[in-house]
Amino acid sequence: MTASAPALPREPEVQSRIQTIRAFSRSARTLCAALFGLGLVGIVGSLLVFSFTGIQSPQSLEGTAGGALASVLSPLQFRLWWDFSQGAVMGVGLAIVFQLYRMFGNLASGAIYTTENVRRVWRVGLLLLVSAALSVVLPVITLAMATGLTDGPVPKGPGVFRLVGEALGSFVAAGLVLLASWIMDVGLYEKEHADELRRDSDLMI
Repeated sequence: MTASAPALPREPEVQSRIQTIRAFSRSARTLCAALFGLGLVGIVGSLLVFSFTGIQSPQSLEGTAGGALASVLSPLQFRLWWDFSQGAVMGVGLAIVFQLYRMFGNLASGAIYTTENVRRVWRVGLLLLVSAALSVVLPVITLAMATGLTDGPVPKGPGVFRLVGEALGSFVAAGLVLLASWIMDVGLYEKEHADELRRDSDLMI
């Protein structure tokens, strides 16, 4: 006859917090679903509007590499480049919201400390890193295209180091999320290893 395992001292507190996490996650999942839907409609709508009407405020590009590029490319070519660059940025943002939606769905169902959640946190960090990189790479590519296709002087705009400096906060945030996912992965491995040792010990008793 084996004695029943005693309840952990913090069991009631932990269970209360789990219920709070599940309730919060249900609300966060609903919010992410709404943001994803609105973002998807916004992306499709803005790209369609620009594709058929062009930039509503062309003066906003005056004195920039984008304005110089628009002056040498055909309207269709510039629209395709603009659609691609803006679609890439907004697409990464939607991908982040989707990963959060799936993660909050897991948390709402009670699956909190799991391999899938660790993987989704890692993906969010990676997508944040891609978003930060795009904020640097896209302006540089636009400037390079304008310089290569334009005979006259092209407004230089912010340099690479300034762009990196402006995106530094995004790079730091991405790094912290990736670090958190790595710590969660190590902690999950240790938890699974401890649970396996405990099961083996119970079988030996």
